[in-house]
Amino acid sequence: MSAPAAVMPAPTAPALAMFLALLAGATCIGFSGVFVRFADVGPAAAGFWRMAFALPVLGLWMGLEQRRPGRTVATTGALLPIALAGLFFGIDVVLYNASLGFTTIANASLLGNLSPVAVVLGGWLLFSQRPSRRILGALALAVAGAMMLVLPKFTATTAPAPGGLFGDSLAIAAAISYAAYIMAISRARDRAEPGRISLIASAICAVFCLVTAFALGETIMPASLQGWLAVIALGLVSHAMGQGLITLALGHYGASAASLVMVWPAMVAVLAAWALFGEQPSPVQAFGGIAILAAVLMVRKG
Repeated sequence: MSAPAAVMPAPTAPALAMFLALLAGATCIGFSGVFVRFADVGPAAAGFWRMAFALPVLGLWMGLEQRRPGRTVATTGALLPIALAGLFFGIDVVLYNASLGFTTIANASLLGNLSPVAVVLGGWLLFSQRPSRRILGALALAVAGAMMLVLPKFTATTAPAPGGLFGDSLAIAAAISYAAYIMAISRARDRAEPGRISLIASAICAVFCLVTAFALGETIMPASLQGWLAVIALGLVSHAMGQGLITLALGHYGASAASLVMVWPAMVAVLAAWALFGEQPSPVQAFGGIAILAAVLMVRKG
């Protein structure tokens, strides 16, 4: 039995608040696939509207930061990682939205949220950020849980969705892009305020998505009330709240730990798809969800 001194102390309020912000942001992002499904515009156009409706909120956030005493100002060294973050996030949004047209929400969300693998490896190889054993163990558990959620899609006796393999490939490419976004944001967060980072990166992402939508000849303007409500929710819920809270929390958690919590949107997406589209999870998928929740708790303790 461990001595009393070896017991982990209770977390401080700021640490708990940052973890809750990280988890809340991940939950908001988990509904992005549902909103894209309800939108009646192209994948890149949905990404543009997501940024467009989020920009006023992010601008207000940056304005409040500028009024805060003792604030930091973005330096020249922060501009490059912020620009790269906006570009990588634009690629991620377009690829993920496109994957939803060729595979299930569960597959797209699960594969798209395997970015922690790339973040941990990228941070280790590029920045010598060796993850702790706890983080590596939690990462392995999260990946195992995600695999338990996604494998029934490949072993089901019913015919797979048309173009499923192509959609899954798009989701994997989106995961790699999101990993690059997380690493760029983590670098920028050391040099600038989160509101400024989110605003500039989102503006760059909006331009990228709009140019891509025009280049692909997509439908850009929503044609129904449902379509407008869907893209508004993408902007205010999934982006302004989701990405904003994550950017804020990245100043308190390392990139490896923060990106690992991003597997939580996969669980949210599976439950939302079950409730709204009848994609009922199997017992194996339920065990996968439990594994993901256990991984989140490991990150919290780490």
